[in-house]
Amino acid sequence: MKISIKRFALLSLLFAIILFSSNIKAKEEKWKHYATGKDSTRHYYDSESVVYISDNIVRVWEKTTTSEASASLTKELNTLREMDCSKLKYCILEMRVKYIDGSEKEQSFTNPKWVDITHDTWMHTLYEILCKRKPGG
Repeated sequence: MKISIKRFALLSLLFAIILFSSNIKAKEEKWKHYATGKDSTRHYYDSESVVYISDNIVRVWEKTTTSEASASLTKELNTLREMDCSKLKYCILEMRVKYIDGSEKEQSFTNPKWVDITHDTWMHTLYEILCKRKPGG
């Protein structure tokens, strides 16, 4: 049985498109949306980056994207955070900022300050997701 070159090329192209689109979808799915602010600012966490350092400490990359309704000068903010699930606190270890003007900035914090997580905030929502659903908990 002979397969024509055109048919083989078409099937190969179709297979490549399906494979490529599934990789794009997988990349998009790693960022899980968990909160939207009053100004349409959207908050996501990277489900693939969640690491439980100890029974009480969890580390995660979080992404905040601003909308045109926001007065922010930033377009996107990626933050590596640690949460202390037993003390309801978090700290920032690293930040990567993309500004509206196209510039970018990175900053690491060698001595991060622990901050209380306030109820009824997007940070508390992230706490609920990561601390209340931790493995073995």
